Amino acid sequence: MSRLPIFAAALCLLAACEQTPANVAQPDLPLDDPRQAALVVSECAIYFAAVQKLESEGRSANGNPTSDCPEEARGRAADINPRVSVPPVSEGYPTTLYNRMIARGVPTDLADDISKSQAFWNLVAQRDSALATF
Repeated sequence: MSRLPIFAAALCLLAACEQTPANVAQPDLPLDDPRQAALVVSECAIYFAAVQKLESEGRSANGNPTSDCPEEARGRAADINPRVSVPPVSEGYPTTLYNRMIARGVPTDLADDISKSQAFWNLVAQRDSALATF
């Protein structure tokens, strides 16, 4: 039996591997960085607004979205109403943020709306800006 088909398959596999983009880890700010604290407050403001919206609709979260959130976030305004023209949730931080909302107990339908909100995209921009100066 010839080894040529095996060799050809191995070459094709190696060629395909080289074309696959590498996974790039997302950088994070140190926990004691004031910019990280500001990001946490902004994210938690979204969670407090989500809980308030759910309560106004007679619904409840699937968990406790505001768990471990700083109290100062409760008083921060967050416009979580969906916008008409927004970018789709893309890979990277927007997807991470969306998944974190679900994991914290925000119902999927509300998380979908929040991912189209001014508060969501402001937080994404705030994080991008903070990382640009990191």
